[in-house]
Amino acid sequence: MKSRQLGLMHLVILLCLSVFAFSTHSAASQKDGLLKIYFFNVGQGDSIFIETPSGHQILIDGGPGGKVLSKLGGVMPFYDKNINLVVMTHPDADHASGLVEVLEKYEVENVVFSDIESEKALYLAWKELVEKEGANIIDPILGKIIDLGDGVILHIIYPSESLTGQRFDKTNNNSIVAMLDYKDLEVLLTGDIEVKGERAILIEGVDVDADILKIAHHGSKTSSMEEFLSAVSPEVAVIQVGAENRYSHPTEEVLKRLDDFGIKYYRNDLDGDIKITSDGNSFIIN
Repeated sequence: MKSRQLGLMHLVILLCLSVFAFSTHSAASQKDGLLKIYFFNVGQGDSIFIETPSGHQILIDGGPGGKVLSKLGGVMPFYDKNINLVVMTHPDADHASGLVEVLEKYEVENVVFSDIESEKALYLAWKELVEKEGANIIDPILGKIIDLGDGVILHIIYPSESLTGQRFDKTNNNSIVAMLDYKDLEVLLTGDIEVKGERAILIEGVDVDADILKIAHHGSKTSSMEEFLSAVSPEVAVIQVGAENRYSHPTEEVLKRLDDFGIKYYRNDLDGDIKITSDGNSFIIN
């Protein structure tokens, strides 16, 4: 596993953080020693489900509606109503709406989100359910390490400071960005950051080199700048995007950049659910 190279000002933060370990009472559908990552086809939005080799379950974003519930029902045993960790990258509806329904249907042990100030009804409903759930809340900040078990690590690499209590007109560039590490496999998960967020990450000096990249902001032309793609240099990219969406995502500009870098990409609108399976050394996509 390559180390995440942080700027000097954050080195102390990284060294002082204790590793967070999960409890293990979530049942696994198949404990076969493989890491599984599902990029759910939930329409114009993001929803990523991760199952570690021993069955720990992580959900990152929930898409724009309740479709995530049927997707979870397809990969989790019908009797399993527990999720170890839920991450809300940012509170826009295309990432967060489904999470409200998830919290209503599942017991969630740990929650990662930036506790910003907002009066939006969806976000207030989310916060109320998180409080009612009694889940352990983790504030995402550059340098934080979340140990998912089995050698699977989630490194928070953005934002660079706590956003708790702050207000924002737009939240794309406040998205949580994380690197998922399992042995030699590295997967960069980018939320909806745009060029401003990508540039901030590069300025911090974070090592973003990865095997797989989740393309930011559904392939919008405001993201995936050439410098960022060059720094990540992935073999494969995944674009979470809905069919015939009104934003014309993914844009031709982004697709051309991926082609120019020789990056093979998969799209939910064309490929449906995208599943990545890895033993930590190699991976397959289906």
